[in-house]
Amino acid sequence: MRTHPLTLLALAALCTTVAACSHEPKPDHKGGFLVQGEKVIELPAVSVETQFTPEGFALNYFKGEPTATVRTGDYLILFGDYKPYALTPYKAATGRYEEDSAKPSASDAITVGPMKGETEMFKVRFTKPLPSGVYLLECTQGKGSVGFPFRIEQ
Repeated sequence: MRTHPLTLLALAALCTTVAACSHEPKPDHKGGFLVQGEKVIELPAVSVETQFTPEGFALNYFKGEPTATVRTGDYLILFGDYKPYALTPYKAATGRYEEDSAKPSASDAITVGPMKGETEMFKVRFTKPLPSGVYLLECTQGKGSVGFPFRIEQ
């Protein structure tokens, strides 16, 4: 049997490519995403606004509904120039969600690390269970900030 060097070279390149590929799900465009099993769900970004109470306290809030629910084993992917700095609980208010000052920050419940083979994707994993509720992963993006809201259900 005679083999052609070009065929061998193509086969070697294909094997190297397949071996280097990560088989975990990944988004195909920039943004924030929830990964549930093999399913990638986009998390719509929201702006965090600040209102001052009559007493002079700052009250952070966002408008819109969290569209995804995080369950045990799920994780988040940030694809792009996002740097997470806080995971904050929020509560429903009239026409918006307000920061829930009765609950502590949950920032110590996540770790952020790079995704294998990707330079612009970061995986956000939960390191401990969180109480049910609405949370906002707050990130800087360039010189601004953005949040990715989601629900946690036990």
